[in-house]
Amino acid sequence: MSIKLNEAESNELNLGKLLEKHPELQIEKNDYNINVTANYGEKLTQEEVYQKYLLHDGAEKPSHLYFHVPICSYICHFCNYVKQLLPEDGNQIEVLDQWTDLLIEESNRYLKNVGWISRAKIESFYMGGGTSSLLRPVHLKKIISHVRENYHVSEDCELSLEGNPDNYQNDELEQAIEIGFNRFSVGVQSLQNEVNQFVGRKHDRNMSLNAIHKLLGTGKPFNVDIMFGLPYQTPKSVAADIKILCELGVPTITIYRLRNADRQSMGIGNRSAWNIPSVREKIEEKGLFPTLLQTYEMREEILKVFMEFGYQPSPCGWWSKPNVYPEGNIPRVSRNKWQRYDSMIAYGPGAYGWLTGGSDQVIQTHNISDIKKYIEHMKNDGDVPLAYGRILSGHEAVASALGFNFKSNQPIDLVRFRNQYGVDLLEDEPYQTIFSELEQKELVSINEVENVILPTVNGEALHEEIISVYFHQKIGSYSEPLCRRF
Repeated sequence: MSIKLNEAESNELNLGKLLEKHPELQIEKNDYNINVTANYGEKLTQEEVYQKYLLHDGAEKPSHLYFHVPICSYICHFCNYVKQLLPEDGNQIEVLDQWTDLLIEESNRYLKNVGWISRAKIESFYMGGGTSSLLRPVHLKKIISHVRENYHVSEDCELSLEGNPDNYQNDELEQAIEIGFNRFSVGVQSLQNEVNQFVGRKHDRNMSLNAIHKLLGTGKPFNVDIMFGLPYQTPKSVAADIKILCELGVPTITIYRLRNADRQSMGIGNRSAWNIPSVREKIEEKGLFPTLLQTYEMREEILKVFMEFGYQPSPCGWWSKPNVYPEGNIPRVSRNKWQRYDSMIAYGPGAYGWLTGGSDQVIQTHNISDIKKYIEHMKNDGDVPLAYGRILSGHEAVASALGFNFKSNQPIDLVRFRNQYGVDLLEDEPYQTIFSELEQKELVSINEVENVILPTVNGEALHEEIISVYFHQKIGSYSEPLCRRF
């Protein structure tokens, strides 16, 4: 079950009015970085996190496996993820070999020393970055073979490969499918050439459409990433892009607002070109960044197109045609990571994950994010390249789980939270006050008969702001201890 959109909700959609009414949800672009991991909870050292890994009970439990490939053929001006440029000289294959071997070596260190890793039930596998599709077939095959030979991969495991339109122009998709990938992600960001040129992307509209046609031809599920809130975008131009994708029958369209907060200062990424004050100020002086209101006008126009074509949001921000995926029309990667909050095993520089396993405690894991230091560690030290972690318990763990469940746009099961965390979300504080307020603001709907809470259409549109303000800030920092009642 996910959001059911109807004409009445469509007519009520007015994000500008909603933000004016609720200023606490207004987050400007330079502060806007919805960190999916929590920045609260007791911080753990590298050794303490590793000990948690050793003691975790993850065998036979559903899990997600992530490989971070930190290489790009160009660097977008807005990108603050961990990455480095792939050299244009004759050393490309050497670099691709190096990262393939480093990721497999990191995996082997866990497999050798952490007993449950090889027995965790891997239901979804994702290769991201960076640009993981820059790896040649020989590298992809080496990684997939390693995963299949050393992990308990479920028969229906979803194996996703991420890339840009310029990576899917020839027979790359056919080769990837032959290797074993069965789902894809392509970062189009915009079909407007002026927008892509300004942000530093190296593909044009025709390349994007060619890649999409090739993806459609595979018959495999895939998502197209589109950003909004970028310079030279307008509500009409973004809506026009979305309409083209819907008319083509793209199975899933993922929309992202520009996040221009400095992730490097948060310890979870690199500094983007637009994070540099002098660069950002020049763009702002020219009035090229859309205002907050204009950005949400874009979001509103996008939603109108999705509703017109019958697309459904699951998870929030990921809009799919009906029946693309089973069990709630949600990709397996999102069901594992967000809806169920299964353990996420993550490898590569800057990769973050968590250990949950259905307990009432969460262990966040963070790898070394500096690429040079990561490589040095892998070459000179024999242990895993963890940097630090966090332990979340009590209200902190509930806040984190609620944020992910809300993001998934699947029912927040009241019985699950009673059993797993010992809280009643409709009676215990601070949850009762928060969900009453969200219901009053028509951002969630509460069904006490089915014991579930769901975002409304406006709640979906403002899901990241709600997660940040209500779950991470208000619940995550709640000072009273959690007393289990169940």
